[in-house]
Amino acid sequence: MPDKHYQALVCTHWGHWNELELQALQRPALAPGQVRIRVRHAGIGFALSLFVAGTYQRRPPLPFTPGTEVAGEIMEVAPDVRQLRPDLRTGQRVIAALDWGALAQEAVASAHTVYALPDAVPLCAAAALPITYATSWSALQWAARLQAGESVLVHGASGGLGMAAVQIASHLGAQVIATASTGEKRSAALAHGAAHALPSDAVALPVAVKALCPGGGVQVVFDPVGGDLTDASLRCMAPGGRLLAMGFASGRIPQIPANLLLVKNLGVLGFNYGRYIGWGLTDERAVHAPAVQALVGQITQAIASGAIAAPRTMHFPLPQWQQALDTTMSRRAVGKVILDF
Repeated sequence: MPDKHYQALVCTHWGHWNELELQALQRPALAPGQVRIRVRHAGIGFALSLFVAGTYQRRPPLPFTPGTEVAGEIMEVAPDVRQLRPDLRTGQRVIAALDWGALAQEAVASAHTVYALPDAVPLCAAAALPITYATSWSALQWAARLQAGESVLVHGASGGLGMAAVQIASHLGAQVIATASTGEKRSAALAHGAAHALPSDAVALPVAVKALCPGGGVQVVFDPVGGDLTDASLRCMAPGGRLLAMGFASGRIPQIPANLLLVKNLGVLGFNYGRYIGWGLTDERAVHAPAVQALVGQITQAIASGAIAAPRTMHFPLPQWQQALDTTMSRRAVGKVILDF
């Protein structure tokens, strides 16, 4: 590795995402337990805007490179990684979940959150898997305990997280009702496994959903949007239903009326996948690594076998990074936005 510099987007101060700077950085030495990855593709999520504004629940030390999902090849591993993760080797195709640092030609990850990628999974789509797809799968299985034959209402169904939930819930045997704001987005949700797709109209939604669900509503709601759609979702749920609070892309954190929960025996479940990969109040990534590695293995094998289609992605080369971020933050994306290096 003769060239010790690489290109990266850098946040030098808390502010707007369009104030990031493209810089040449010097390659840092690896600490114990770390893996260096040549990044080919990095995923972009809505939370990036909160990261660089300093309003996310985690605040990296300035300056830093944002981004948390990558796909690429291993360049180097720290000496102890050979014992910690003997399955990882130089040159291997991998995906990884990072604390930050993804929007760069090179990234350093904890060996606990690096995952081998089967040859049958295209690298260009794989950057959506280590957090976006892992979040959706674990929320539906671990938290909501989704069962085959149940109905699931997925909001924001054309975005990265929502489309992953549509695919995964359908794969797990559920009937998926998707909501999205435009006809194009609803068509994309239908193409990826939704049985029905409805407009994101909070007023009309309860009647429309109940017309599709003879049992009085859906058993599970997957909600990364919040706001008025959360309020409407409580009226879309069958008795005993579970609502997964996944985020608040609408900009409004809803207030949940406890009387509705009581009358209908509803459960509202907050789900923070970050807890399992080191982003919790304490760093628990080593504790949860076996379960998470098995989870990601399930996801990659499902895609490799064709049981789930590879993630739908929108790709932008590094010089178009502002366009890539704007597409995500303005909620125009259909699928996962990926920055290519």
